Amino acid sequence: MTTSVSWRHAVLGLGFLILAGVRASQGAPVWAVVFVLAGAANVWLALRGEARAGVPTVPADVDPREVERERARCVAALRKWQVLALGGALLAAGLLAVEPPLAVLGAAAALFAVLRCRRVRRYAATLAPRPSVAPAPSPPGASRHPAAVR
Repeated sequence: MTTSVSWRHAVLGLGFLILAGVRASQGAPVWAVVFVLAGAANVWLALRGEARAGVPTVPADVDPREVERERARCVAALRKWQVLALGGALLAAGLLAVEPPLAVLGAAAALFAVLRCRRVRRYAATLAPRPSVAPAPSPPGASRHPAAVR
């Protein structure tokens, strides 16, 4: 059995354990316990590894048009969330100059939109792959580059 290690969680766990040691040496046992628990949780996540799903399987009764409609819906939703994330980031930057405490709200809105983008992208990855279509053969003597028009 092979175990994959999530290095991101391993590094975070090590950092939390180091921070727990620093807090314990400074005389803050409550924070030391909190950081030990956070470090232990990240070490557990690192050893658990990320379960990778294989290539999505296509059920036999899937309508390719329905998959394409769903893929188009995902692309539209992804664009909407990307625009909202950009708007939230710009709002946060503007509020940072005018009223810094309110910039947190814009940043939170941008972060929420980025997380929704990620969720839509992950969902779209589960859709059946497009069937590979071989390009049409070009007539003899024709250039393969569209810019080379005679």
